[in-house]
Amino acid sequence: MSVHAVPFEKYHGTGNDFLVVDAAAEDVGDRAAFARAHCDRETGVDGADFEGERGEEHAGRRGADGVLFLSVEERFDPTRVVMTLVQPDGSTATMCGNGARVVARWAHDRTGDREFMIDTQAGTRRATVTADATAATIEMGEPTFDPRRVPVAREGPTADEPLIDEPVERLTVTALNTGVPHAVAFVDGGRDDPNGIDAVDLDAVAPPVRRADVFPEGANVNLAAVVDDGSGDGPAVLDQRTFERGVEGETRSCGTGAVAVVAAARRLGLISGDAAVSRPPGGALEVTVPDRGHATLTGPVAHEFSGTLPADPR
Repeated sequence: MSVHAVPFEKYHGTGNDFLVVDAAAEDVGDRAAFARAHCDRETGVDGADFEGERGEEHAGRRGADGVLFLSVEERFDPTRVVMTLVQPDGSTATMCGNGARVVARWAHDRTGDREFMIDTQAGTRRATVTADATAATIEMGEPTFDPRRVPVAREGPTADEPLIDEPVERLTVTALNTGVPHAVAFVDGGRDDPNGIDAVDLDAVAPPVRRADVFPEGANVNLAAVVDDGSGDGPAVLDQRTFERGVEGETRSCGTGAVAVVAAARRLGLISGDAAVSRPPGGALEVTVPDRGHATLTGPVAHEFSGTLPADPR
């Protein structure tokens, strides 16, 4: 029996890496199984097996942070792309900021367009790609601290109040939704401080928060440190680490997490202005969180390699 081979592309945005499949052209019957097999960091897709761009810090890592199943609808103006992200555990995420930026670059590579409307399960988001296609910007919707929309589950007099700077398990967190639920904890000391953000054992402290009863749908868990509060000439700067729901581990970058970190910092009065730079391990992301309207996320995006993979990996 022949094995059906599915063409794919591998892209990353600040180290947040994805396999991309043209869902309009290819039929992957069991998307969850496809993602679980090919995204596995130990046994999944290996860049060394494929021709592609080399020399980048993030290129060639085995596995991925998810599979983007995409379909382009060029009859719309701007061109519309339908996006479904299946995560390494087989679950589906409603939104992914870096993933959506990858979608824009992939669609640009196929159509030559630079502006797109991306249909996600969190809503339709406008995206643009730079002239040289090395970076993309995505509208991220309006962050919300509304406990019903995060969601947060509490009883008693605080049931209808936002969860702001409160203890959950071993962290003090602020809960919000930036397309998916996030819990943000601020720590002292950035990446340059030996006792700062990178000294925290995220794999130990994040899972209890990620699965806490107060988050009925789970939550992505972010650590953040304010490096520059933005009260001077430039934008605020924050270092960021994220333990992602669905990946069940730390990722090199998280776009919805970057927006969550900046929005939470603004809510707590830790930074000035509505523009900031969030710095996950994979690189810098430019974030705007205005008082009203869409937040935006801007950062680099790159193509790594392409090839084919078995549609049925069993």
